[in-house]
Amino acid sequence: MFPCHPLSYRIHSLRLAQLWVLVTFLLCAGCQANAPAELPSARSPRLVILETPPPRTALSPPRNPVVAPGPSGEGIWARVSRGSTLSKQVGHNRRVDEQASWLIDNRRFLAHASSMAGPYLHFIVQSLEQRNLPPELALLPMIESAYDPEAVSPRAAVGLWQFMPATASHCGLRQTPGYDGRRDVLASTLAAMDYLARLHAMFQGDWLLALAAYNAGEGTVARAMDANRRRGLPTDYWHLNLPRETDDYVPRLLALSMLIGAPEAHGIDLQQVANEPYFAKVALPHPVDLRQLAQASGIAEKELRRLNPAYLHNTTAEGPGHLLVPIAQQRPLMASLKASDDLPAASALAPAQTAVAAAGLE
Repeated sequence: MFPCHPLSYRIHSLRLAQLWVLVTFLLCAGCQANAPAELPSARSPRLVILETPPPRTALSPPRNPVVAPGPSGEGIWARVSRGSTLSKQVGHNRRVDEQASWLIDNRRFLAHASSMAGPYLHFIVQSLEQRNLPPELALLPMIESAYDPEAVSPRAAVGLWQFMPATASHCGLRQTPGYDGRRDVLASTLAAMDYLARLHAMFQGDWLLALAAYNAGEGTVARAMDANRRRGLPTDYWHLNLPRETDDYVPRLLALSMLIGAPEAHGIDLQQVANEPYFAKVALPHPVDLRQLAQASGIAEKELRRLNPAYLHNTTAEGPGHLLVPIAQQRPLMASLKASDDLPAASALAPAQTAVAAAGLE
């Protein structure tokens, strides 16, 4: 029972309240101490980046930024930025600002991914321009795989464009024990562009919905749109109830498009990529052993594998019958092919078959 005197009752109640606050504080402190540390969201770039502060809520340059050289003249990053329109159409957006802050906080990831992009970026940009697709799509592999054609996600998505096995088959990418089209730089890029163009048409010319469908699947986006229609709500991307990863995915691409236009202002070190083709496609009428070819031509085996990761073993036997080689080292490789007893005579490898136009395609 409580004391009957009003003052004594108030004093006793105050002491009980103070005791309850103290107990609650101690319990919460114990829970916090035992709770696992929450990592920053890294679902869209499927690289887990540790030691990252939580994202800020507004786009702003970091304090005391270390300004690194950005693209100058008409470098490849400037070329992408110059043609970008999606981020400009969206304008100021809180979710885009949050993702831009996330990217700024993870500038080491951007530096690494931009250096990985070197061999592939010109081909991708050129191919997009030839098909009249938004140049921002060249940034998707940075979000999907950090431009690593051998990247594998926990859900078995593979390659620059992170194709799932079923989607890859639907898009015509072959997968055999010795060859995986999802890792093929040429084949996967063209398949991704076909798929994106198809999604763009499916969603009535709305690129944001197409990008959301690329991440979450067209069925997921279509069902979210139908749910909003039934409730009398807008059906644009920004109003849909989508998976959290997809909520981050499209704003992150738009934020990346904004940042590459002014990397110095945010202390971002984008590695320079020459605005010129890096590789050529060499026809192989006969399978070759990559290790032996590397030794004979003087091209580093690591470089051959970086451009041709779809060959899962040392041989090209199960592949499409060509190799990608650095343009600067094309002649030594061709000389090795001509001198090889295991391959047809030099006349079978006419120059028209070996060199590829600026985009790397025949």
